[in-house]
Amino acid sequence: MTQQRSLLGMKLGASSWPAALIGMVVIKAVLSLAVKPGSFLVSYSGVSYFLLLALATGLAIRNAVRNTLGGRLFWALLATAFALWMTHEGLQLYYELGLHVEVPHNSIADSLLFLHVALFMAAVATLPHRNAPDRKPYAPILNAVLIALFWMLLYGYAVFPYQFFASSAAPFTYDLRFDILYLCGNVALIAIVALSFWSVKAPWKSVYLNLLGALALYALSSTIANLAIDYLGGYVNGKLYGLGLIASVCWFVWIPLCAPQAPRAETNRIPFDGNQSSNLSVWAMLVVVTFSVPVVWELLKRNENDGLRTLRVVFVVAMIVCLASAAYAREYFAKRELASHFGYANDRLHLAMQAGSAVVWESDLKRGQGVLFGDLQAIFGMSSNLSTSGADDLSRYVHPDDQRQFSEALAEARQNHRLFAREFRTVRPDGAIRWLESRGKFYYTKDGTPERMIGVSLDITQRKQAEEALSGMTRKLIEAQEQERTRIARDLHDDIAQRLALITFNLEALENNAMDDRLRTGLGELNKQVSDVVTNVQTLSHELYSSKLEYLGLFAAVKAFCAESRVHQRAEIEFSSHDLPADVPPEISLCLFRVLQQALHNAVKHSGVKYFEVQLWGTPTEIHLSVSDLGVGFDVEAALKSQGIGLVSMTERMSLVGGELSIDSQPKRGTTIHARAPIRSSGEFACAAG
Repeated sequence: MTQQRSLLGMKLGASSWPAALIGMVVIKAVLSLAVKPGSFLVSYSGVSYFLLLALATGLAIRNAVRNTLGGRLFWALLATAFALWMTHEGLQLYYELGLHVEVPHNSIADSLLFLHVALFMAAVATLPHRNAPDRKPYAPILNAVLIALFWMLLYGYAVFPYQFFASSAAPFTYDLRFDILYLCGNVALIAIVALSFWSVKAPWKSVYLNLLGALALYALSSTIANLAIDYLGGYVNGKLYGLGLIASVCWFVWIPLCAPQAPRAETNRIPFDGNQSSNLSVWAMLVVVTFSVPVVWELLKRNENDGLRTLRVVFVVAMIVCLASAAYAREYFAKRELASHFGYANDRLHLAMQAGSAVVWESDLKRGQGVLFGDLQAIFGMSSNLSTSGADDLSRYVHPDDQRQFSEALAEARQNHRLFAREFRTVRPDGAIRWLESRGKFYYTKDGTPERMIGVSLDITQRKQAEEALSGMTRKLIEAQEQERTRIARDLHDDIAQRLALITFNLEALENNAMDDRLRTGLGELNKQVSDVVTNVQTLSHELYSSKLEYLGLFAAVKAFCAESRVHQRAEIEFSSHDLPADVPPEISLCLFRVLQQALHNAVKHSGVKYFEVQLWGTPTEIHLSVSDLGVGFDVEAALKSQGIGLVSMTERMSLVGGELSIDSQPKRGTTIHARAPIRSSGEFACAAG
């Protein structure tokens, strides 16, 4: 069902408006072709022109009141432009139909006609399609003021004085000046709308498209009409250029009508851009400087009417003052908005850094100055959240035990042009220790000299405490596991293995005393099976608890385990060792021994080969163990995500002694497991097995 609208006492269906407007154009065309130009009937067609402009004014006012599409200022300026245009047409009708005379030379009708073009430009300059909820109103208002003032004062300087003061020295008459400037204004308006059209989205795109079409048709028709007035004896009602004018006005009427029919587009937030905000102000100041030249020129001219020259100088001075004031106001508001944006951003950053317990630091390496900004009170115990001091301000708070690693990581990042990344401890004035995770970046001059560093540090104390608590639980769990392993190993060795050994002695005695050959043979087979069980129990006992590891050390335990595995697994295992410290902490020995057991067990079971390499070596600060094969390999990520606990157990063991476990494996390319443990004093870490 067609939506009904009520406007100015008329009720027309939404689909009836185009038909009505097109009908008026058709009637005007018929009159232009069928009736003699200048006749009485055609002369009164100016009334329809006036009424259409009144209708356009009313529709634009309605849209401004309703804030259609969020462009209240646009519709208000458009309504004002239509009103000025309508007033111009009203004066034309008053003089021609009421007084039956031509419009006086000193009438304001021409000024009103030009001003409506200036207000059209001001309306487009508000950029209504860019409206955002947080857009400040000063920007579109001052845009409109700057554009309107420029064209008004340009008209006042170049055209308006010649309407009252004729100058014989002037190369152009008033009519020619008006026609040229009026055409320039229309062309500039069309260019502005055309350029804006490409960046506009629906529903404003349809508004701009209709506005562009109406302006182009009006500019063409008005130019022809002005030429007819100046060079063909005056404007004649009924000519075809009059048809173009009435058609353009009908098109202007359709613009505010079609806008409410378009759905309201979702408003996008437009980021504030200080450079873009001040572009118009820069152009305004450039215009001010440019128009200072005509002032000097007018003062030097001696062959022109004094009144004309004075009036033009007044307009130029007014233009300079008005444009400079508007540009200053716009720049002032833009800077205030920019400061407000920075203030909001600073507050958001403060809140975010406090919520995340973070610190931003910046060091000017050339000047030796530094800045710490963020949650300094919670992290460093400072009374303020902003600290300015030397470039090494952050390093002063690093824990003494972490100073060397911190300095080395910083120097490496600076020398190799890499990102700085380090976890370290800090000490507050009250003695509290905080853990920080820092990321930083160096900035260099063209010759490669570091000149500035910027970074951020996050307080990870709670994470470290959680990791420590989890590590403590894991350590206790593995310690309990080791104790249980030792108990089971001793039970197997001292009880089960001994009983089984006694059974083998009894079976052997029975076998020797048996008179029946078949019975003797059966007892012999049974004795052999029990002996195998005894051997397996002893092997299992040694795996659960290695007395060689406890009394002879890591090297002897690893060598013996490889030798036993050769026999039991029927595999070729090559063992090599070098530079191993004589005194390896027990917890590290146990940890590496358990990793060897798990790694070699997995390799024998899954690699598909019978040759393996085991290497054990030491450095001044670390002990390394590697187990490698040339077997089928596997997908490391998939294995870590599986339900198996072997790889996870080895990784947890190494982390408990501050070491690392790396796995290099690819399908059909073999596997290498490398364990690295730092040499630390006994008791600093508790290692376990699993």
